[in-house]
Amino acid sequence: MAIFDLYIPLLLQVEGGFQNNSADQGNYNSLGQLIGTFRGISARFYEQVIKRPPTVSDIKSITKQQATDIYRKYFWDALKGNQINSQAIANTVIDHHVNSGQGVRLAQRVLNQHFHKNLQTDNSMGNLTLSALNSVNEYVFVTKYNEARADYYKSLSNSSTFLNGWLRRLESFAIKKK
Repeated sequence: MAIFDLYIPLLLQVEGGFQNNSADQGNYNSLGQLIGTFRGISARFYEQVIKRPPTVSDIKSITKQQATDIYRKYFWDALKGNQINSQAIANTVIDHHVNSGQGVRLAQRVLNQHFHKNLQTDNSMGNLTLSALNSVNEYVFVTKYNEARADYYKSLSNSSTFLNGWLRRLESFAIKKK
């Protein structure tokens, strides 16, 4: 079974400090104010957590422990990370969900296309998706999944601004053949 405490150091390594790039739509709160992202927690997402539009001060004051708690509750636990048998699969699927909100949908597509599963692509970590993830070869899945992640990033309209960083991020979640 995958373990959150093995995942979080990888995530915190790829999620940097404060940034407020105006080209990143996640950096804006619902009032249209450029607030930024800190420890990978975007203004758009943090607004859901604190239930009000965050300020720059709110974002900059997110502690490492608060960020860890947010990642555990809203991503790891929500996507049933502890029920995924492979640490490598859990790491990369949940990381893509952190980065795009589409981690499970992409996993379902990869499982359907490369492993002949017949899953709905609903972006929900239900029992069928979880069972499918636990039934596949981790090396093949992570390799195909990260190829699909790269294609996803290349398809985005702002890829010219962020693509190199996104592709470097994938290197942290690659798997070596056993």
